Amino acid sequence: MAGVVFWRLPESPRRTDYLTTTLLVAGGVVIAALCALVFRSFLEPVVWATVLALVLHPLYRPLLAAVRSGSLAALLLCLLGAFLLSIPFYWVASLLPAQVQEVYGRLEKLVQPGAGGQPNSEPVLQAWAWMADLAQRFGYDLKTVLNDLLRQGASRLIAATPGLIGGLVHWAFDLAIVTMTLFFFLRDGERLAQWLRDLVPLGHTQTEDLFGKIRDIVRATVLGGLVVAAAQGFLGGLLFWALGLPTPLLWGIVMGLLALVPLVGSWLVWAPAGIALLWQGHVWRGAILLGGGLFGVSTIDNILRPLIIGQHAQMPTLLIFFSILGGVEAFGAVGLIVGPVLVALLVGILDFTRARIQSQREG
Repeated sequence: MAGVVFWRLPESPRRTDYLTTTLLVAGGVVIAALCALVFRSFLEPVVWATVLALVLHPLYRPLLAAVRSGSLAALLLCLLGAFLLSIPFYWVASLLPAQVQEVYGRLEKLVQPGAGGQPNSEPVLQAWAWMADLAQRFGYDLKTVLNDLLRQGASRLIAATPGLIGGLVHWAFDLAIVTMTLFFFLRDGERLAQWLRDLVPLGHTQTEDLFGKIRDIVRATVLGGLVVAAAQGFLGGLLFWALGLPTPLLWGIVMGLLALVPLVGSWLVWAPAGIALLWQGHVWRGAILLGGGLFGVSTIDNILRPLIIGQHAQMPTLLIFFSILGGVEAFGAVGLIVGPVLVALLVGILDFTRARIQSQREG
């Protein structure tokens, strides 16, 4: 009995090429998914290294022409970047202990415990008496409840110490990955970019436009972050000066530096200062500082950053605003970069598709 052939390779060269291409694409997708699992832990440091490489690349070419060594030029730029970034942090770190001690001394003099351990401030005393009376009605002693909360907080802080140490080790590891990746991106970035251009199935003009838009968005994001940090530091320092708080220049610089850290921000300075003013009985000053910090210092980020990125990327400001928020929600801190870049890629593909459809209709 003749054998039954269930499947046979196509004999047509065209069908053979189609089958080969299909198998290659399917295999490439599977391998790309597996590679994504391998490299997903390094996504954030690689993205930050890419951002730094795009920012520092204009300095790389003249430095390369001067030293005539790609490795040496990349190494010098990495060292220069690390040195420049360390200057403001070192200056603030050298001044901060003395300023914190001065502020603590003032608070210690102003907030002395009165009789029974209550704070010696009339508005706070009234609030304390009201809360103590309310707690007593429900059968609780306010001082006992607060002491229990402090003990629980201390126990949780001690329990979280190993995790904090592990987080610092992880941060140091990520910093080393960023530095190493930045070195290779600076040295071999042009060849890598050309390799990626060759993979894009678009014409030369469309590909250059797409890569140019991505480069503009990344640099605009960095510029927006610097402008926002400067604005927050200036407004925060101005609030401190207007309210008569000590060393407004220093705390303004600290707020500006904190604003550069994604998902941290300047609230780490103005929020405790506002609460301390309320505790001292300076209700209006504390309320002004908290209100100005919440609706002025912190809110300016949501206004300036989308405007700057939208102008440089030639994209609608509202679209940039949602891409930043959605990127942070989906990817964390690195979403500040990834979100706008993904939206720019989508807009570029849609523009190319629209242009092709229009040319087909006109043809």
